[in-house]
Amino acid sequence: MKKLTTSVLIVALSSSFTIVDAQTKPKNDTLKETAIGEVVITGAMGIKKKLDQQTSSASVVNNAELTQANNQNAAAALTGKVAGLTVSQANSGVNGTLDIRIRTSKTLTGSTTPLIVIDGVKSSVSVYAQLPSDMIESQTILKGMQGAALYGSDGVNGAIIVTTKKGNSGSRKVRVTLNSGLEFENALFVPDRQRKYGQGWYGQRIHVENGAWGPAYDDPKYAGQMLPSGIPLYDVNGDGVISINGDNGNTPQQDISSSLFFKFQPRSKDNVREFFQTGTLLNNSLTVSTGDSEGYASLTINNQQKEFIVRDDKNKRTNVLFKGGFKKDKWILDGMASITNSSTNVTNGDVYPNILHTPSEIDIRQFDGVLNDNRAYAWTKYYANPYWDIKHNRGTSKNTTFNGTVNLTYKINEHISIINNGSGQYVVGDGLSWRDAYSGTGQRPFVNGVNAIGASYAQSNSINRFLYNDLMADFNYELTNDLQMNFLAGFNVQESYYKITSAGGDGLNIPGKYAVWNVVTPKQPYSLNNGRTLSRKYALFGNLDLNYKDYLSLNATIRSEWSSKFINSQDVGSSKSGYVYPSVGVSFNVKNAFSSLKTSNDLSRFVLKGSWTRVGQDDPVGVFGIEDTAILGNGFPFAGGPLSFVGNSEPTAFNVKPQFITSTEFNLGLGFFKDRILLDVNAFQTDTKDLITWQSTSAASGINRKLINIGKIQSKGIEIELGLVPIKTQDFKWDIRASYYAQKQKVLELPDGQNEVAIYTSGNMGIYAVKGENFPIIKGTGYMRDDQGRIIIDEKTGNPLATNNFINLGQTDPKYILTFNTNLKYKNWSVYATMDYRAGNKIYSDTMYRLAWGGYLVDSAEFDRTQGGYVIPNSVYMNAAGQYVANTSIKSGGTSYNDVPTYYGGIYSSIAENFVIDAKSFKVRELGINYALNKDTARSIGIEGLQFGVYARNPFYAFSKENRGYADPEASLSNGSNIRGISAQTQYPSTRVIGFNTIINF
Repeated sequence: MKKLTTSVLIVALSSSFTIVDAQTKPKNDTLKETAIGEVVITGAMGIKKKLDQQTSSASVVNNAELTQANNQNAAAALTGKVAGLTVSQANSGVNGTLDIRIRTSKTLTGSTTPLIVIDGVKSSVSVYAQLPSDMIESQTILKGMQGAALYGSDGVNGAIIVTTKKGNSGSRKVRVTLNSGLEFENALFVPDRQRKYGQGWYGQRIHVENGAWGPAYDDPKYAGQMLPSGIPLYDVNGDGVISINGDNGNTPQQDISSSLFFKFQPRSKDNVREFFQTGTLLNNSLTVSTGDSEGYASLTINNQQKEFIVRDDKNKRTNVLFKGGFKKDKWILDGMASITNSSTNVTNGDVYPNILHTPSEIDIRQFDGVLNDNRAYAWTKYYANPYWDIKHNRGTSKNTTFNGTVNLTYKINEHISIINNGSGQYVVGDGLSWRDAYSGTGQRPFVNGVNAIGASYAQSNSINRFLYNDLMADFNYELTNDLQMNFLAGFNVQESYYKITSAGGDGLNIPGKYAVWNVVTPKQPYSLNNGRTLSRKYALFGNLDLNYKDYLSLNATIRSEWSSKFINSQDVGSSKSGYVYPSVGVSFNVKNAFSSLKTSNDLSRFVLKGSWTRVGQDDPVGVFGIEDTAILGNGFPFAGGPLSFVGNSEPTAFNVKPQFITSTEFNLGLGFFKDRILLDVNAFQTDTKDLITWQSTSAASGINRKLINIGKIQSKGIEIELGLVPIKTQDFKWDIRASYYAQKQKVLELPDGQNEVAIYTSGNMGIYAVKGENFPIIKGTGYMRDDQGRIIIDEKTGNPLATNNFINLGQTDPKYILTFNTNLKYKNWSVYATMDYRAGNKIYSDTMYRLAWGGYLVDSAEFDRTQGGYVIPNSVYMNAAGQYVANTSIKSGGTSYNDVPTYYGGIYSSIAENFVIDAKSFKVRELGINYALNKDTARSIGIEGLQFGVYARNPFYAFSKENRGYADPEASLSNGSNIRGISAQTQYPSTRVIGFNTIINF
């Protein structure tokens, strides 16, 4: 295989688009572009090859595109930039979590997260998420399974290959780069809530209720009046009056027996939105680098200080990364060492759910100030004051991550090299959480009828260690003048160790002293998170690349892997822990194969690819999963005797084996007019058999369910990527990139006797795998309907009839995703935008469910509550003759105001279908403008370069009409699993970011 020189710096905007070549150029040539097919990418095990020699689909995102909107989360910066790669904000917060997926799921119960490889060795999502984008040179996304097959079970979900920055090449001049940015963050949206009815219940004005079932704001009895809300206060100043917000007489004061007073009318602004502050992020990064072709060194220091939209929720993070390498005789050494220190301080209280249950006449901010120390309850006696929670119910965490990699190569001769890539990660975590007590005595609010709040404390200490090493021999030969061969053989070993120790309890002897020794009632260790796990993997692998005349390429891989998860300590001899995973792929460059096409000026690229892969996955099986374990009985050791053990009620079958995924993929790549028009089409199918999933068992057996190998799922998908350069002159260039990704996943087989498997359940809904249906789907209670789809009601009560069984309420994954990226460059200016559209899926909104109960749904105020409920549109009832008759007069929800809250809190809330909404969404992910100072001008002021940028992330969005801000369609209860399509009311709203950054090169 032809050698790749280090004199080429490849900057890829994607696997399908413009590539900038930094080779030596004539003085009058400011920009030279390399044909897309000639781009060199970094694949599995660090193997480099041209894009058109890669036999499965891959995309590359370079540093310039990654950092265009200064997103210092490298994963989040990929959103909307690669077809088939879905990056979703699973949960917002000061340390929001991301769900990263490449194409479809390969499992029901295992992980869906792709493998992360940093500088040639396996890493983790947590390390990846903490790696600032400034430190990354490029990311290669191996979408096709064949591209990541060399990693075995680790690469079953695809792989993201991260290459961090090196020092300068060409000279030993020291280069210094300073990147400084400031961002402002606000809530992107909050749910629409009705603004016609105020605080109360059953139509009465009750100033301590947590619902908006009170009188209408235009009720003459109350309209425009100053009315009390919340718990009455004691005289905290001793002067017979209460001061609001600590102004001591500068604001209206009320009698000591009163609550705070508000005018009975909706506020001009949304009071939930008013609660959230403007968050900030200050990011500073300093890089010092030097080097030449014989050696390099680079040091990057990055510091981030973030304050979230919830006051006092903060995160501070510092990264220090050193990377260096050299060549000496036959030795080549590259290494990277980093340390990351992160500390987070957040409230543990249910702040967001509490403020969502706020009638629109209440100014939430009035319960802030000096009162937050004494006022655990605010406008209602049922929910804690959010400002009290912010101060008295908190959690802190500190994590220190040590990460190091070593890449060592010894060239025996020009054809044979010995390579060793190794890494080690060590993460130390410390967590604390506490809640102060509140009794309502002394100089505190009058708490008649209010529950006291008990103190609690918990702490944890964890260690997470991961070791990884690949020892490889690389053989590179030209077998003939036309045929090049590269063969790589290696041995892999990896070990994961995790330990956590927790302690805590209820009550504090000395208020404000947060320590285990101060706990009144310690919790038993088994009720807390305590334990340790250890797992190992060993593998032998081989990779063969053959390239004939630069137009026909063959890649074949094989990996034999042994996992300790499949070794049973009671029967080691018969344990089958080793399995073989093969793959093969072919790439045919049609343009290079025929001389008539090779000289064509109109056709610049024509390549066909196909691949087949078989890989196993052990992830659904937990560490020690197949061991015959037991757990402590409830109350041990105080109940059931000194050895109160019970068998594991959710065991894994002793003979469980990996679930095997077979993938077939075909690719077409076309380019026209010197790659001014580019088209890539990828089609794939994956089949997972021996599916590891849960089998229901009889309760009489003492086992709730069992993890076994039975089942099969199939996925199909297509990716279409289009790249255009409509305008290209000496001073102006316009790039456009668009993609279409569609997928379909079905459950073909399940354990004997089962038609469905519950992935997650809660109340009247859940996420399910159903035989013959798309996967995953939301199932829950729904309306009973006639054969015309009309809702059936009870003629006597008017209440709609609900299904006895759960029904299919929609799939959770989008049926298709559209992305659009554009970049306009004019001289030193550039303007860019990234956006995507997702459609064809549903989401269950827990927020909508809670708002319905509390009287805040907009729909619940679209009729006159004083007259009872409403006639359900398109509803029917059965007459005496047994026929369905259109309903035009029978109300659901009763005939008086007293009936309405009961109806919404009961019948309406029990039907999950009411809270499953269309999850289609359009988001502008990035929008910004950059200006780079002319190099000559920059040097005239003593610097090498200067760039300014103004940008926004998530500046605009559009959801379905029925989604009135009830849920971000991307939200989910977890990341890296199939528990998607559910939005919890505890999840903070998504955010919009506006920022500024400056990059200076010295």
